[in-house]
Amino acid sequence: MNYILAAIAVLLLPLTAFGETAKLLALDQFEHQKATILQDIKGDTVYSEISHKDANIVRDALDRMSENLQGVADLGEMTVAQRAELYNDQELVNTILTMAENDSRMVCRRRGRLGTNFKTTTCETVAERRERQEADRLAIDQLLRGTPINSN
Repeated sequence: MNYILAAIAVLLLPLTAFGETAKLLALDQFEHQKATILQDIKGDTVYSEISHKDANIVRDALDRMSENLQGVADLGEMTVAQRAELYNDQELVNTILTMAENDSRMVCRRRGRLGTNFKTTTCETVAERRERQEADRLAIDQLLRGTPINSN
């Protein structure tokens, strides 16, 4: 679901071959993809595990990209430094959203309950599962070392 990849890929095409309409469509498509990403960040499904800090970084990068693309009909009009900044912002957004999307993936397992033949289904995100496993690992380490367990 890397929306920004598709939007920038369209922008990176040599737009002069498609005419003025295609140039405007590419910028409009980017703005549409930006709006979709921002809506998904606010929601609780696609990027539910994105941190507040990372969400702000993504918003800032998308805003910088919009500013850099304003008034630009063709990326050839941009300086090399402007294109590099656009590319770097694109990579930043893609990296953060890919990690957040992977962490937000829901994983369900069916396990037997102790003392019965009934099975229960438990679902948690990849990030929740990783945090639980780390907490379990720390608790076991503390038990083996004989140190008291902090009950926070």
